[in-house]
Amino acid sequence: MRLPGVLDSAGQPVHEDGVAALPGLYFAGLDFASTRKSGIILAIAEEAPRLVDHIAGHS
Repeated sequence: MRLPGVLDSAGQPVHEDGVAALPGLYFAGLDFASTRKSGIILAIAEEAPRLVDHIAGHS
């Protein structure tokens, strides 16, 4: 699927702390998404609540 503004020229997701520029699109588990440990499975447990709060605040 190709969505404008979602990937940069190197094919990496464009985001700020897991929140994509495209409304409604979020990333979890990316290397260095919000912390140095973001790329490990256990870090998703920390990232998910923050993303849920962001989603709830924008619905």
